[in-house]
Amino acid sequence: EIAEPRKMALLRNCLGFVFPSNQRSEAYGLSLAEAAMCGKPMISCEIGTGTSYVNKAGRTGLVVPPSDPTQLAEAINRLVERPTEAANWGRAARERYARLFTADRMGKSYAELYRQLEKRKG
Repeated sequence: EIAEPRKMALLRNCLGFVFPSNQRSEAYGLSLAEAAMCGKPMISCEIGTGTSYVNKAGRTGLVVPPSDPTQLAEAINRLVERPTEAANWGRAARERYARLFTADRMGKSYAELYRQLEKRKG
């Protein structure tokens, strides 16, 4: 476990964020949202959960198959070897975070969902 200030310092200073989870228990990938908040390009695995909603392949980073170390290594090399592309993905990740994942935005989304559910019930 990493203390919050240390975690944020690591995120701010890294080149990109790699999330190689192959476990469906990581349904959303909060750490991906934190990386996006810091404007970092991401690499994640397609595991049929919300991780690919946070990290959009080719827009905010790269998505690779789970348990495929060759493709994971190629994705990491791409981030390192193409800094302009990585920076563009990082900017897009930050913009996507601001548009979809801030506490204010999430609160409004949940409030709207509850209103819609209440209308269906009524």
